[in-house]
Amino acid sequence: MDTPAIEGGKPVREKPLEAWPVFTDYEKRLVLRVLEEGKVSSTVGSFTRKFEREFAKFIGTEFAKATSNGTTALHTALAAVGVGPGDEVITTPFSFIATATSILHQNAIPIFGDIETDHYNLSPETIEEKITERTKAILVVHLAGHPAEMDEFKRIAKEYNLYLIEDCAQAIGSEYRGTKVGGIGDIGAFSFYQSKNMTTGEGGIVTTSSRELYEKVNLIVDHGQVEKYCHDILGWNYRMTELQAALGLGQLSRIDKLNYRRAEIARIYTEELEGLEELKLPSTEKHVKHTWHIYQVLLKTEIMKISRDYFVKALRAENVPVQIAYPRVIYENPLFKKLEGYGKGCPWSCPFYGKKIRYEKGLAPKAEYVAERVFTLPTFPSMRDEEVMDIVKAIKKVVKYYSKRIA
Repeated sequence: MDTPAIEGGKPVREKPLEAWPVFTDYEKRLVLRVLEEGKVSSTVGSFTRKFEREFAKFIGTEFAKATSNGTTALHTALAAVGVGPGDEVITTPFSFIATATSILHQNAIPIFGDIETDHYNLSPETIEEKITERTKAILVVHLAGHPAEMDEFKRIAKEYNLYLIEDCAQAIGSEYRGTKVGGIGDIGAFSFYQSKNMTTGEGGIVTTSSRELYEKVNLIVDHGQVEKYCHDILGWNYRMTELQAALGLGQLSRIDKLNYRRAEIARIYTEELEGLEELKLPSTEKHVKHTWHIYQVLLKTEIMKISRDYFVKALRAENVPVQIAYPRVIYENPLFKKLEGYGKGCPWSCPFYGKKIRYEKGLAPKAEYVAERVFTLPTFPSMRDEEVMDIVKAIKKVVKYYSKRIA
C-alpha cells in the first residue's frame, strides 16, 4: 500500500498542478483592438454592446446587460425586481456567500431552504413553508453547472406571485429541458470570474426577456442615469469595461468547446472513481445539460478514518489542486451569527422588518451534512488527460490508505 505524502510517502506529482485559463490569439487580438482604439470604457466603446447582444442570443433572452462582476450582476437583478427593505428572499444555504449578501445589500432578509441530496441544489419541497407575506422572490442557484428543478420553482413562484431569479454563476451554457439557464426565470445573473466556464477576469451579465426589467437594469448599472447628469433612481457604477467585453466575445465564441472539454474531464473522473465506495460521485438528470463548472464529490466519512478536511489536506500534499466548495453553509459564517449587516443590526433589526430571526445550526440539516463532507475537483479545459489522471491516482491512493474497509 502506497504511503500518502502527508505521512512521509512520495507524492503523486513532483510539482503542484496548476490549471489556469488559456487564451487564443483571437482573444488577444480583440483585447489589443480595444487598446489600440483607446476606448476602454463601455460608455464610449462598442465591444460591450456587441457582447451583450451576442450573450443574449446565446442564452435565448431578449436582453442582456454586462456588469463589472457576478456579484454586481446578482445585486442588479435583485434591485431590478424591486427587492427592498423588509422583503424576504428565499434561497439556498449552500452556495458562495454573494448569493446571500446580494440580498442584504438591498436591505432585505435571506431566508434559507434546504438542499436536495443528489445535486446539492435548493430543494423546492423545502421552500413553500418558508413563504410569508414579506416574501418577494426566490433566488435559485444552478450549483456546479447542474440546473435546479425549475418547473417546480416556476410553479411556486406563479402560485405565490413571486419573482424567480436565477444565479447562473456556475452554469454558463447549462440547459433545463432544452432551455438555457438564465432564460427560464424572470431574470438571471452570470459571473465571468477567472474560474468560470468562460472568463473576462472579473465580469458579469444580467439576462431577461422583460423590457421593463431590462430598462431598470440599465439604470441601476449606470448610476440611475436616464440621460447625461440626470439621475432618476439610486444606482451604482456596475459597468463592464471594453477590455472585459472584448475578451468575453472571444470566450463566448468557443464556450461550447470549453464546456465539452469540461464534460470530458468529468467523464474521466466518473469512469475512474465510480468503484470507490468511500465516495459519492455527482450524476446528471436526463432532462438537463450539465456544464461541469466543478466536479463535486462527497466523502463518506463514516467509512473513513479521517475527516473531509484532513482528506483534502492529504490530497494537496500529493500536489493536486483539490478544493472545498463550500466548507460551511452560508448562515454559519460570522456575518450571520453577529447579524450586524450595515450596522445596528440592519436589516434584521430595522423597524421596516419587525420580526426576529436567528440562523441556528439545524436550519438546513441536509446542507450542513453535505458541507462537512463535500470536496471538489477541477475541470479546467486546459488540463491534459494525464494531469486529470494524476488527480485520480492521488484520490485512489489516499482513499485506500485511510479507508476503514481496507485492513
